[in-house]
Amino acid sequence: MKNVLAGLRKLKDAHPQYSDIAIDESATFESLQGDRPVDEEDARRDNPDAAQPAEPSNPDGEMETAADATDERRPSDADKEKEDLRPGLALDTCMQPPDIAQEVLSYGEGIFSVAPAQGNKPVGFFSTPKLEAMAFPVQFPTGRNTLDEVRQVKLSPSRYFNTRLFCVDTRFAKDQSYLFFAQFVTETHMATCSMSIQTRKGKKNAGDGRRISNKMLQDKVELEKLIQNKEATRFMQPLRGTPAYWEKTLRDLHAMVRQLGKPTFFVTFSAAEMRWPEFIAVIKAQQGEEGDFSGLDWNEKCEILRSNPVTVMRMFEKRVDALMTDLILSPAQPIGPVEGYLFRVEFQARGSPHIHMVVWIEDAPGVQDPEDCPDVIEFIDRYITCRMPDEKADPELHKIVSEVQIHSRNHSKTCRKGNVSCRFGFPRLPMDKTIIASAPWNNDEDAGGNKKGGEKAKDANDVQEKECGTKDSKKSKKSKKFVGKKQREAKEKLKPVRDFLMDANASFEDLSDLLKKCKMTHDEYQESVKALTSGMVVMMKREPKDCWVNGYNPDLLRAWNANMDIQFILDEFSCIMYMMSCRVAKPNTR
Repeated sequence: MKNVLAGLRKLKDAHPQYSDIAIDESATFESLQGDRPVDEEDARRDNPDAAQPAEPSNPDGEMETAADATDERRPSDADKEKEDLRPGLALDTCMQPPDIAQEVLSYGEGIFSVAPAQGNKPVGFFSTPKLEAMAFPVQFPTGRNTLDEVRQVKLSPSRYFNTRLFCVDTRFAKDQSYLFFAQFVTETHMATCSMSIQTRKGKKNAGDGRRISNKMLQDKVELEKLIQNKEATRFMQPLRGTPAYWEKTLRDLHAMVRQLGKPTFFVTFSAAEMRWPEFIAVIKAQQGEEGDFSGLDWNEKCEILRSNPVTVMRMFEKRVDALMTDLILSPAQPIGPVEGYLFRVEFQARGSPHIHMVVWIEDAPGVQDPEDCPDVIEFIDRYITCRMPDEKADPELHKIVSEVQIHSRNHSKTCRKGNVSCRFGFPRLPMDKTIIASAPWNNDEDAGGNKKGGEKAKDANDVQEKECGTKDSKKSKKSKKFVGKKQREAKEKLKPVRDFLMDANASFEDLSDLLKKCKMTHDEYQESVKALTSGMVVMMKREPKDCWVNGYNPDLLRAWNANMDIQFILDEFSCIMYMMSCRVAKPNTR
């Protein structure tokens, strides 16, 4: 308690915003139940009889003494009311709990004050002078050099907080509460500036020509129309993660597709801070220490990384920039001459970032006929593989693939999303060669089993089909039923193959040996694999022993030294929608 009082006195003397506070010099922790000596607690627990007071000879006196003791311990009604009155939700950061209702219910009993300042005049968050210094006295012990201080060169909140977080003094970067505060202030400033611009240049009339008035904004139906027409959310475009931001990015991506054509590769890079010793080395160097990366266990590495999240993200960004500049865009061309690219950074629930990227390769071949496209197959095999490297020929790459590219046989909860055994498709079906699988009815027959003609339907027939909406609906239901039946039959035929692949004790020389044990011919296997698809899917060449290996590019994997995935794009619009799917906790893109 002496240290606490000394710290308060120091804060009062040094910090001008705390100079008028009153310190209770007689305050102690003796009233706290958890502050009793450990020896006394142990004695009472081990010898309960000794903890009881001696029985008095007068029973009436005993009753009187107990009543007096109860009155001494009973708090006053005013104190009890004050204790039960909760000032607000028990949420200290922007990280909201999954079930906020349960969080509120478990916070405590009694009256819950939802609006403690009701009836008072509201005060703006940023109208409080020296707010930053008062909220973070550890970072500002003297109360000077805050954001709202007058300077010769005016700083925007973004530049100010960049200077604070990137400073050699790591007090600001270590405090997660300060990080959330910096994000809130920066985004609020961006939104305010954007609203000011939109107010000056915005349209005064709605999409139907009516003038936007105060009465229209108070009408729920009219306000929903303005939001649907993007007239009320246009100011949010600079704010990452907002619908307006993603809509603008989606338009940019569609413009790139119109300009550059179909993208070639969809690439994913995951972070592996535990595998990258330079992350630990930089943080330890900032702390004035030297750390032996190989001598640290998992928990020690986690503590070091959590101690400075700003440095971790800066290192990740530098690693991504080096990967793009020094390898992917370099004359080495590990995936071919890059014509354009776009990527977004997403954050998983555990806080680790990963990248989704689409890449355009110059003069990349396109798929015209999935049954006859040798140039596409050769192009895919040149840059993508899913084979386990030879341990003697390339021990470095073999070690990386073994540690980061092998899917676990024990499927996690993430794998079973969507009521499937593994939504990532592991174990992958082995193939003698890379093919582009397409359902047979996509080429020769329609989903109803009728033969397709070689020419397109006449315009008159097209008009007639559009007029027969009921007929088309019945045909669509028949098509889905037919496809579902074929896929169920294919899954049943391939079940013995998957059972053998799931068996860790089973071994096969090649695909022919596997099919022989499953009593299946090669043609039946190929037909069943194609029947599983409803469109076109690239089936990579892989041996049965490689069925748990995820696809990778050897040069990129060796440089990145963490999990990656690379796929040849067949449906660009599905890829675009996956890229731009706006989800919670996945806010960033570049």
